[in-house]
Amino acid sequence: MNREKAANKISDIFNPYYSSAPFFCLVAASAAPDAVTFLLNAAILTAFFSFLPLWDIRRRIRKGLVQDAHINSREDRLKPFLFSLTCAVTGLAALYVAGAPDVVLAVAWTVVALGATITVVTTVWKISLHAAGITSIAAMLYFIFGAVVAPVALLVPVVGWARLTLRKHTPAQLAAGIIVAIVITAGVFSFFGLI
Repeated sequence: MNREKAANKISDIFNPYYSSAPFFCLVAASAAPDAVTFLLNAAILTAFFSFLPLWDIRRRIRKGLVQDAHINSREDRLKPFLFSLTCAVTGLAALYVAGAPDVVLAVAWTVVALGATITVVTTVWKISLHAAGITSIAAMLYFIFGAVVAPVALLVPVVGWARLTLRKHTPAQLAAGIIVAIVITAGVFSFFGLI
């Protein structure tokens, strides 16, 4: 496998809409006192924060509105990002109605805040969603489970390498995604008293 094929595989696997779903299920399982609570929280998280945004992107691909699931053109990103943000806010509200635990709410708020920030920045500049997504997941895993999951952070430079190799982002766009993700994730988890 050459560099470009490897970079494409990494970009596909760590597309935030894909990589977030198993992460959401893990968080829901770790915080649930029983199977019903787990299923409810996991269903809300995966449906509103992962599956619905993916459905919208695939719909746009079929209509020829975007080229692929990575939405490489900055100009094409705003509408899908707004749809994803709307889904996330709806999902956050559903989690409150469902009485989700603080750790699940912190994850949801992090996704909403990060999504809103990236959407605003995207109107003028192509900040890296891949870098922000994997950084936020690594940070949240660390805040929830501790140092045992710290090696997940090694995925951040791997994903960054892939995006640079494919020339989808500049180093500055990757760095911005990483920094924004760390600041927002730490801020939300601090607000909830989880770090």
